[in-house]
Amino acid sequence: MKVKLEHIAAKTGYSIATVSRVLTGKAIGRSASVEKILLAARELGYHAARPVYQLEKLPLEMALVTQHDAEEFYSCLYESFDRISSLSNIQLSIHSIKHSTNAVNKLSSIAQSNDGIILMTPTFKSAQYKKIKEKINLCPMVSIAPTDENVFTTFTFDSYQGGQLAAKLLVGSGYKRFGIITGPLIKWEANLRRNGYIDYLRQKEFHVEWEYPGDYSFQSGETAFNNIKKREKNMGIFASNDQMALGFLHTALEHGLTIPGDYGIIGYDNMPYSKIYYPRLSSINTDLDELAERTLDYLVNRIKNKHKNKTKPSTTLLSVEIIEGGTHYKKEQNQ
Repeated sequence: MKVKLEHIAAKTGYSIATVSRVLTGKAIGRSASVEKILLAARELGYHAARPVYQLEKLPLEMALVTQHDAEEFYSCLYESFDRISSLSNIQLSIHSIKHSTNAVNKLSSIAQSNDGIILMTPTFKSAQYKKIKEKINLCPMVSIAPTDENVFTTFTFDSYQGGQLAAKLLVGSGYKRFGIITGPLIKWEANLRRNGYIDYLRQKEFHVEWEYPGDYSFQSGETAFNNIKKREKNMGIFASNDQMALGFLHTALEHGLTIPGDYGIIGYDNMPYSKIYYPRLSSINTDLDELAERTLDYLVNRIKNKHKNKTKPSTTLLSVEIIEGGTHYKKEQNQ
């Protein structure tokens, strides 16, 4: 049922005329009626422009928009944003536009009922972001996926640093031969992880002997093992996420091989399920709570200070760290 002014009037006890003045931003100074009417409107599903009144008790409506994949990373991402939102008087909604035929129109619809939008759209190019910015210019947006050009202010993890840390740990473990299972290279962060890994190896006068194009799924880790199993063992491998690393590890164990031992492997994201294997998966840790805090703080400030001079979009890289489990060691170190 479409929410009308009379529904809000009936819920609050104010006249339709008063409700109309509040919802159109013309009732500044009437704090008691403004607060009651706007809260009732939000409860009934009627969105009104909250920043006009600057009421601290009125929750901000934020939308986290993703291209959701069936992997634990997204459930952990949602949990962090949801928890941090609950501590900041923010009501969070989650949307996926992975299968949308017209993402710009879908985002335009989402913008109509939200105060701000967080974009996790790693396959979008700068041209797509520019189209979004042109069509949706009243709703503040921030990105949490890296891209080749700053169209929106972005907070994201330093994927290049993550690739370097993986290479550094494998080199320090004594490996001379190296491989990589990449993420889908249509995604900018997958390229950055790959480039950081390869560049560090080159600096140490090593190179990647084996590369498999993965898609971040457990199954692509399995097929990566089937691709490499006829090759010589004793290789250090970086998988661009934990699911692929565990797919490789699981399949190797099924074939009677050992990790560490026959191979060393490092994942990325340090997801909860990576801890259930023994030995625990070595992985690059990303602090999703920090990402949520930095992103939401930025959006809140944008919304509450919308009349201030706008700054140019920038990218903030959040540091990552290596978590040493037991899967990266070289065979000789375990004998």
